[in-house]
Amino acid sequence: MPLSDKKPDPKLGLCLGGGGGLGFLHLGLFETLEELDIRPGVITGTSSGAVMGAFWAVGKSAEEIREIVRDFSWAKIMSPSILRRGFLSPHKFKAFLKKHLGDIDISDLPLKLKIAAVNICDGTLVGFTEGQLAKCLTASSSVPGAFEPVRVGSGMYYDAGGIYNLPLELFAGEGVETIIAANTIGQYALMDKPLTVQEVFYQAYLIRTMHLTAQRLGPAKWQGYGGEKVVFIDYRTGGANPTSLKDCTDLIKGTRELSREILMEEYLK
Repeated sequence: MPLSDKKPDPKLGLCLGGGGGLGFLHLGLFETLEELDIRPGVITGTSSGAVMGAFWAVGKSAEEIREIVRDFSWAKIMSPSILRRGFLSPHKFKAFLKKHLGDIDISDLPLKLKIAAVNICDGTLVGFTEGQLAKCLTASSSVPGAFEPVRVGSGMYYDAGGIYNLPLELFAGEGVETIIAANTIGQYALMDKPLTVQEVFYQAYLIRTMHLTAQRLGPAKWQGYGGEKVVFIDYRTGGANPTSLKDCTDLIKGTRELSREILMEEYLK
């Protein structure tokens, strides 16, 4: 379904959590937003959530994003690190993003996008609103230890997902009144039976992120940090492994149905 010509609503925000392949579930939300003709004016996101938000912010439809998701594989973005600040270099991932997004600056996007990342030198959260889109997305997606942190300006940045997987803080000062918050790592995110070393590692990451997100939201779960109403969508991930692209893409249909149900009840009613 093509994007509507409807003007984006500057008072409506969209917050997209990350989590490896779990970020692909946002495709189901995008399909619902297009179906219901809902156009947020400000998007924030972390890691794969920021990447999916960027595809939508440049004007790609859900159908076009689905084709990009089909083109993705871990093998396409992995290469050994030379600098030894991580096991993997971020360069192939950046090249993949540039292939689909071009060489565009964040500030030139038709929708406002704020990309969450953490400065590894001082621990501060940033929301990139300018700079090369592909580079800033790579910084936001660089899982510490796995990928090298990425230099942007004078800072070195990495994936904010371990702490700020749902970066509601980035809406401060944006003037939005309602935020649609799509939580990829919530109470339904844990794998049923992690069996391998890799799965145990990711399960520990999911547990930590789940609890930190819940602690940060606390009593503000249904209200943003600036008093905004939050329409909260806690994805049902069915115990999917974030590294299994098939597991994650199989969940897109369920995400679309859940998003439609919640948006009809809590946003459009």
